[in-house]
Amino acid sequence: MQDIYEKFEFGKIRDELALLCRTETGKATANGLEKLDEATLGDELARLREMDSVYVRFGRLPIDVSSNLAEIVRMAAKGGTLTVEDLERVAHEVKQGESLTHFFSQVTAAPLLLDYVSRFPALSFLEKDIHKIIAPDLSIFDGASPKLRGIRASIRRLEDSMRKKLGFILDQNKIYLSDMTLSMKNGHYVLPVANGYKNKVKGIVQDVSNTGETTFIEPEAIVELNNRMVEFRNDEREEIRRLLHELSAEVAGSGDAVKELNAMIGYLDFLLAKSLYGEKTKGHVARLTKEPTVDLSNVRHPLIDPAKVVPNDFSLSGETRLVVISGPNAGGKTVALKTLGLAILMNECGLPILADEGATLSYFPHIYCDIGDSQSLSDNLSTFSGHMENIGEILSSVGGRDLVLLDEVGTGTSPKEGEAIAHAVIKTLLHKRAITLVSSHFEGLKAYALGNPEVTNASMMFDEKRLAPTYKLKMGLPGESYGLIVAERFGLPASTLQYAKDYLLHHEEASVGEAIKRLSETTRLTEIEKEKVVSKEKVLAQKEERLSKKEASLAKREANYLSDVEDKKEAILGDYEKRMEGILASVSGREVKMHEVIAAKKKLDDLASVAAEETFSGPVALGDYVNIPSVGVVGRVTSLQGSKVEVTTHDGLAFKTKTNKVVKVGEPPREEETPITGVKLDDLAAQKSLPLELNLIGQHVDEARESLDKYLDRCRLKGLKRVRVIHGWGSGALRDLVRDYLSSHSSWVDHYEAAGQYEGGGGATIVFLK
Repeated sequence: MQDIYEKFEFGKIRDELALLCRTETGKATANGLEKLDEATLGDELARLREMDSVYVRFGRLPIDVSSNLAEIVRMAAKGGTLTVEDLERVAHEVKQGESLTHFFSQVTAAPLLLDYVSRFPALSFLEKDIHKIIAPDLSIFDGASPKLRGIRASIRRLEDSMRKKLGFILDQNKIYLSDMTLSMKNGHYVLPVANGYKNKVKGIVQDVSNTGETTFIEPEAIVELNNRMVEFRNDEREEIRRLLHELSAEVAGSGDAVKELNAMIGYLDFLLAKSLYGEKTKGHVARLTKEPTVDLSNVRHPLIDPAKVVPNDFSLSGETRLVVISGPNAGGKTVALKTLGLAILMNECGLPILADEGATLSYFPHIYCDIGDSQSLSDNLSTFSGHMENIGEILSSVGGRDLVLLDEVGTGTSPKEGEAIAHAVIKTLLHKRAITLVSSHFEGLKAYALGNPEVTNASMMFDEKRLAPTYKLKMGLPGESYGLIVAERFGLPASTLQYAKDYLLHHEEASVGEAIKRLSETTRLTEIEKEKVVSKEKVLAQKEERLSKKEASLAKREANYLSDVEDKKEAILGDYEKRMEGILASVSGREVKMHEVIAAKKKLDDLASVAAEETFSGPVALGDYVNIPSVGVVGRVTSLQGSKVEVTTHDGLAFKTKTNKVVKVGEPPREEETPITGVKLDDLAAQKSLPLELNLIGQHVDEARESLDKYLDRCRLKGLKRVRVIHGWGSGALRDLVRDYLSSHSSWVDHYEAAGQYEGGGGATIVFLK
């Protein structure tokens, strides 16, 4: 039976995933990726969707290059002493786990991943213990133990003493030296003595230079000191070995937790690699369904050059369980089978597939295929025999929910017998209830598909004008083999071709072929008409969209008008309230005389009269043009009921008010109508309610000048008198810009003053407008 991983070249997909992994455990998982069982697959795809969401919103996970710690833990468990590098790898993995925990603390909408990360083993104590001894440069801290601190202090004292003595010896023997620089050989301080004077300096020869011209002699006067230094160095090494052994034992004690954390981080790395692969290939996670289903739009083969690959659609569900794919040789039938097989295999390995969003697939417990050459020299099997052996194994093993892909079934023997075998095979597969796709040139299979509701035809399309395949799959339509056309294209003599045509004309199979040809032509014409209808529908949809946008723009403008009215109303009410408070304050809190009370009462009456009245210029009638001063709107009277009046503007906005609140005016001149499509979103946004502060922090000077200019213009139009401009401290560039701008516009800027710190912590300026 054919190996689907080998047949679909799945190893190349594994290699791409491994390259996107950063950890050794992640790479190992990618290289060993296989089909998941049905119970596991649903959760794996759900976690992948969450990872896609997390990656889009928060970026890459903080996963750095790390090692597989299984061998390190195994060595520690056997009582071995780990190297400084190995211990640092363990500590690094613990720190990486802490970084991931911190990263996911900002994530909320990923319950599966959050639960996964919450189960990280707690090993921070191990990392702290390791880093108490091992420094960032992988040396050992002096304070790793009291004994080590004492040994290194003794070494430093001895080195100071030796350097002083060596300085004297160096000066005493300088006429014999080839170099005035001290050296160290075999752990001993030595003098570089010229070879001709080596007998002039008393001591022990430790080494000779490569040229033989210099002899390195340990002076007799410091031999004893050097020996003591060697002892100290041995003590230092032994103490470091003891410390590393203790840390190794600690790692061994937490070995299972270390390996678990290492594997969990590796899985997250692998999951992120799958998400990155989906982004790179523009793939999507398919939706799983229980019923046997294949519903893929624009699915692409991931190993074909994206610039050349032709996407195709596959659809099998409900009663249809078998597809017969026909079409010309080299027309893409085999590639179509491999594309579908690889897409389903990738999905069942928990990977995104190269198809449009919304792809739906059921789970197939087994994927069987017979594609390509099955010849076996070692087993003495011909191509046909190899195919029959493979198909026989498939038929004996296949179940009702399995997927079967057969390429050119029944070829390699007599056409009549081959067609009979192919017919028998697909009937057996239908009986077994497997989902099957078969490529074939046999007319009998195409005819069988036309008359069986469980079977449908599909064809690889062929461009008869260019005499070339399009590699496009068309579901529901049987295809022609175009054998004669292709033969003519590649130089078969015209007389020979005529013999072939005459032969077809006088054999019964021609009737089926001719019927299929006529059906194909009819379907082609139907498709052309369908494309015209789709094109018209698209135009209508675009018109409808434009109308919807225009309607939305009008609705926004109406909302902006109402917002402006509300702002003005609030300003008026605020002004009245302040004036009333002033009047009441003048007669409260002290003894007042009667005439003062009467005067205050008159002011209140006058204020009430002002609040209740608007300028009125006489009676109005239907059709009159009027102005509503409170909102600054001019329109036509379209409804009049007693004292209630409705005024409609030129833009179609309706305002209801009272007759004593309008002013009769002449018909306003018609302005040239500006198309809605010309309205900028920025202009619409500018009409909304205006904030009382402008924050310029983070903007460049030029950008800030434009923002300030637009904002203060809008403040003047709104009638605002006091606003705040936030510019922060920083370099002072934004502050200087704001104050220079205000100073240069004194015609409408009354004055300004520094506001100190605002709530966010930066500097601000209060602006008072005239």
